[in-house]
Amino acid sequence: ALVAARALGLDAGAFALDAACASALYAVKLACDRLHDRTADLMLAGAVNGADSLLVHSGFAAVSALSPTGRSRPFHREADGLVPAEGAVLVTLMRLSDALAAGRPVLAVIRGVGLGNDGRGSGFLSPDPAGQERAMRLAYARAGVDPATVGLLECHATGTPVGDAAEIASTARVFAGHPGLPIGSVKSNLGHLLAPAGGAGLLKAVDALRHGVRPPTLGADDPTPELRGRPLRPLTEAEEWERGQGPRRAAVSAFGFGGTNAHLVVEEWREDTAAVPPPPSPPPAPAPAGGPLAVVALAVRAGRDGGTGEFTAAVLGGRPDRAPRERVSTGLDGLRFPPVDIEETLPQQLLVFDAAREAARGVDLPRDRTSVHVGMGAEPCVTLFAWRRRIGVQWARAGLPLPPGPAGALRDAVGDPPTPASALGAMPNLVANRVSSQLDLRGPSLAVSREEASGTAALRIAARALRAGETDAALVGAVDLSHDAAHTAALDALGR
Repeated sequence: ALVAARALGLDAGAFALDAACASALYAVKLACDRLHDRTADLMLAGAVNGADSLLVHSGFAAVSALSPTGRSRPFHREADGLVPAEGAVLVTLMRLSDALAAGRPVLAVIRGVGLGNDGRGSGFLSPDPAGQERAMRLAYARAGVDPATVGLLECHATGTPVGDAAEIASTARVFAGHPGLPIGSVKSNLGHLLAPAGGAGLLKAVDALRHGVRPPTLGADDPTPELRGRPLRPLTEAEEWERGQGPRRAAVSAFGFGGTNAHLVVEEWREDTAAVPPPPSPPPAPAPAGGPLAVVALAVRAGRDGGTGEFTAAVLGGRPDRAPRERVSTGLDGLRFPPVDIEETLPQQLLVFDAAREAARGVDLPRDRTSVHVGMGAEPCVTLFAWRRRIGVQWARAGLPLPPGPAGALRDAVGDPPTPASALGAMPNLVANRVSSQLDLRGPSLAVSREEASGTAALRIAARALRAGETDAALVGAVDLSHDAAHTAALDALGR
C-alpha cells in the first residue's frame, strides 16, 4: 500500500490490513469512512494475493480445505474443497456528489457495508452462520433497504461443503422473505482469490448492474441438497435483469478463516432517479474529530520477559530493557484453545493474545459492539512451510553437500510440517481474531500493517468507529518480535 501511494503521489495516508478472505470488503468500508468523514476526497481500496503458491497449497491442505480434484465448484453436490487463485482488485471511490460534479462516470453506488466477527463461534475452521447473519443484517440496517429488494447476491461460496452449507443457512434466514434470490460465486470462474475474493465479487456485481445481466455460476447444474426449500437459486445460465420501480440492487458476501465477516450492498446509478434515496433512519453523525475517548485498561509485554509492571518500572525508573524476548507464554486458566494449538501459533499471536487477556480482565466489554484492532509487521516465520519443501532443491542447486543424518533431516531442521494449528497460527489476521474468539467479541476484527505506524493506524481506525457510534468499546494493540534472525539480517542489509 505504501509503495503504491508513493508511486502515485498520494499523500493522504496508506496502510494494509488483514481480515482474511473479507479483507477487500473491509478495505472498502474503511475507505468509505474516510470519504464520509471528509478526511479524503478520493480513495483506492482493494486487496492482493500473490503469496507463494506452495505455501498457500500446503496450508489449505493442512486444514483439509483444498480440493483434491482441483475443481472449484461452489454449490455443487460433489464440491470437495477450494482451489486457490491469485490476483489483485482495486476500486476507486468518491463521494457521489463530488463524482457527479466532476463529470466522473459512476459505475455503481455503495449503499452500506456490515462488518463483524464470529466471536467464540464454532472455531476458526467452522464458519458460524450466526456471525455471518449479523454482518448481513448490519449492512441492510446501515443501507436502509430491505433485503427483499436485492436482485442478485454474489456469495462467498468457496466450494467447501461445510462452508457452503453454513453460508446457505445464514443467507436463507436473512432473505427468508425473498421470492427467489438469484445467487452466484465468481470462484467457479477464477478459483478462490483469498484476500481479494470479496473485491472480485464486487466487480462481478457492478458489471451485472451495468449490463443488466445476471451471470451464471459454472458447475451449479447439480446443486447441493442444502439449497432445497431455501429462497435461493443458483444461476446456471445468464439471464436478463429487468429493471423494476427502483434501481437494480446487488449484494456481496465475504467470510474468512478466523471468523471475519463482511457484507456489502451496491446498486446501479440512474440519473433519472435524481438522487439515491436516504435511509429512513439515518445514523447519527460522528462526533467531532477531537472528541474524547477513555483508555480504561492497558497491558504491555516488553523486554526479555517483562510484563506491564516491569515496563512501567523501566519507563519511570529510566532502566531500559532492550533484550530480545526469550519466551512467550500465557496462562491456561480460562483458555479457549487447546494448549497444543497455542504452542504451534506464531509467537506474535501468542504475545499480543496474552496482553489482551490482561487488558480485558475486569472490563465489561459489550460483545456485539466491541472491535479488535492489532497493528503488526511482517512475520518471516510464515515462509518456513514452503522453505521446508524447497530447501533440498535449493541446497543442491548451490552445490552444497548434504549434511549427515537420515533422509529428510535437512528439511526437518527448517521446521515441522504444517498442521491445522500451525497453518492457522501463521495467518496474520489471527493476531486479532484469536482475541475475538477468546473473549467472544463480535465487532470487526482485523490486523493493520503500516510499518512502525501500525499500532497508530489501528488506534485511528478504532477511534473513528467509536466516535461514529458503530462500536462501544475497542481492544487496540500492536505487536512485533523483531530480534528474529531474518529481521536483523534485513536491517543489516538496509544499513539500519
